[in-house]
Amino acid sequence: MKSTALTLAAAMLLSGCAAFDRNHNPYEKAPFYAQFLNTGSELDARMRRTLDQLRANPRSAALHNDLGAMLMAKDFPNDAQREFERAINSDSDFYPAWYNLGLVRAAQGNSSGAKRAFRRTVSLRKGHPPALFQLGLMAEKSGDSDTAIDYYAKAFRHNPAMLDVRVNPSILDSKLTHLALLRKYDRDRHREGAIFEPAYPGYQQPVRTAAPSPQAEAADIVTPSAPVTDPATQTTAPKP
Repeated sequence: MKSTALTLAAAMLLSGCAAFDRNHNPYEKAPFYAQFLNTGSELDARMRRTLDQLRANPRSAALHNDLGAMLMAKDFPNDAQREFERAINSDSDFYPAWYNLGLVRAAQGNSSGAKRAFRRTVSLRKGHPPALFQLGLMAEKSGDSDTAIDYYAKAFRHNPAMLDVRVNPSILDSKLTHLALLRKYDRDRHREGAIFEPAYPGYQQPVRTAAPSPQAEAADIVTPSAPVTDPATQTTAPKP
């Protein structure tokens, strides 16, 4: 009986601590890295302003995400990761923080965690080119060239600027870009080479005066294809 009471008391204490942590504002006191914001740069000034804003609004996903990006610029990756996680805890659908978290995890060697974050980004923001490219890069590094080429081709299709090293510096890390471009070109060629015929001049749709026979209906009426799901992009495409 005494043991049960102690267990219940410990559970209540832990529950109270958890509630306190949820309500605690971690920015009431200046974080340790604040002592390094003394260079007089615009980046340091922006970080101080963002910390002040988070003291007033500690549940802002956008502010956490912005602070995380600035912490990466100041070379505080662990603190940056914490900020991206706080952004996601504030809004689990905030895809920029998922993508940024994937970048930090990848830089720290956490491949499985990075892959989950990039996949979550693509699921929230269909066709997100940078996340698609990063997934391709991870597949290439793991030796899965076919999957990598597919991801690269989709990234280039959604945003051709991903081929520009100024937009996507990670392009230099891939040795499969030329194959991805061939796959993209093959798809584009089939799409752009198809010349669809418009209605001929003077066409008027006939008005039926009598119900068609079942045989005529079977011969003349085409049932539209139901949409099917493309598991790689989570988008819908017409069945061929």
